[in-house]
Amino acid sequence: MAHPGCTAVPDGAGPHPAVVVVHDAFGVSADTRRVCQVLAEHGYLAHAPSLYQRGRCLRQVFRSFLDDAGPTYQRLQQERAALAAREDCTGAVGVMGFCMGGRFALVASGAGTFDAGAVNYAVLPSGRQEPEALDRMLSDPCPVIGSFGGRDRVVKVEEVDKLRLGLERRHVPHEVTVYPEATHSFLSEMTGPLGVLFRVQGMRPDPAAAADAWRRVLAFFDEHLRTPRPQPGSTR
Repeated sequence: MAHPGCTAVPDGAGPHPAVVVVHDAFGVSADTRRVCQVLAEHGYLAHAPSLYQRGRCLRQVFRSFLDDAGPTYQRLQQERAALAAREDCTGAVGVMGFCMGGRFALVASGAGTFDAGAVNYAVLPSGRQEPEALDRMLSDPCPVIGSFGGRDRVVKVEEVDKLRLGLERRHVPHEVTVYPEATHSFLSEMTGPLGVLFRVQGMRPDPAAAADAWRRVLAFFDEHLRTPRPQPGSTR
C-alpha cells in the first residue's frame, strides 16, 4: 500500500502503467494534486507521496537532496514497489518531479528500477560537482525527459546543457528541451499565497510552454511505460 499523499486512478479496470510524482519544496499542494489528475486522465495510475509525513522532518529530506542518497530515495523505491504491486498496475512505473522533486526524480531515474523519468526544472549539479556527479546520478539510467526554462533564475541553461551531455555520455535515451521565455516552475499553477510568493520570486506559469511540455511528457511515457524495458531476471 502506498504511503500518505495524493493518488489519482484512471477510469476503467486497467491494468495501468503508473507514475510516482515527486513534489517540490512546498509539499503536496493543490498543484501536485492537479498533476496527478492530469496523469490519471491520460491513463496513468499516479501517486504523489508526502515526503514530509511519517516522522520525516524537513532536515532529513533536504539532507537526502544534498547528498543524492538517503532515506528519501528509499522512500521513493518503496512507493515504486507499492504501485507496481497493485492489481490495477501493469508493473511499469515512471517517476516525475518538479524543482527539488525533479532532482530526486533524476537521481531515482539513474538507480535502475524506474522505467522512465520526467524531470522538470530539476536543480542540477553545478561547479566542481560536474561531470562526476552526473555520472554517479546516472549509474543505471532509464530513459529521461527534461523540461526547463530559458529565464530560470534557479537552474542555469549551462547546467541543462551539461545534463544533456551527461545523458549522451551515458547513452541514455533522452529528450531535453529548454523553453526560451519560460521561468522556473513554469508548469505550476500556484494560487493564493504560494502564487504571490512565486510571482515575487520571478516565477510565473507559461501556458504555451506547459502545454508543449505536457504533450512531450505524455508521449514519452506512452513510449517507455506502455512497453517497459526488461528488468534483470525478467522475461518481459
